[in-house]
Amino acid sequence: MPKLSYQWKLRLYFLILLATLQLLLKSPFNFMVLNVFLAYLPIEFGFWVQHFADRRSLAFWSLLFLWLIFYPNAPYVMTDLFHLSWLHPHTSTTGILRTDPKMWLIFALMVLSAFSCVIFGTVEMARLSRLLEKMLTPKLSHSHLIWVGCFSFLAGIGIYIGRFLRLHSIYLFITPSWFFNQLLSIWSWPMLEFVLIMTILQLLIYWCLHLIKQADLM
Repeated sequence: MPKLSYQWKLRLYFLILLATLQLLLKSPFNFMVLNVFLAYLPIEFGFWVQHFADRRSLAFWSLLFLWLIFYPNAPYVMTDLFHLSWLHPHTSTTGILRTDPKMWLIFALMVLSAFSCVIFGTVEMARLSRLLEKMLTPKLSHSHLIWVGCFSFLAGIGIYIGRFLRLHSIYLFITPSWFFNQLLSIWSWPMLEFVLIMTILQLLIYWCLHLIKQADLM
């Protein structure tokens, strides 16, 4: 029996995850199905960017652009955990957490979705950063870290746009002029502070995954 590749294992995992979310999450939490799907898209695009790894290839640059546009959706799902407050998890009398199994199932699915998207999204971002170092900046030592920093910062901006302007990546293709007008209006110190926090968070996740790789635990 042929062994499944990493890519196909991940595709099947997200397919099962999406089917599970569709089956078990009801309103108002069913928005997670769309958000997880959007978060998976940059992972899939990342697979194909590496498949067309030739800087003379139009497919390579087109797929890299699509990956960059959709990549913020992966870490964005972490911010959906704030919606767990809709569960009203504490009892009104004692303030202790409720033991409602339905509540804890929703909690488990939300956390699993957020962790899956940010972890595998970060892995693909790290792989693409290594690829770009090899293809575009081979003479610059450890330049993949520069790419990681740039992508994390740009993703932080994307998270802000999605969370506070309520814009999805798809709007860039549907109404590009309106999208860019919105983009020009967002700059402020609170926005930059938010982006900095999200950038540092992503870099710490990247560093943790790097440590896990060094530990060779799996």
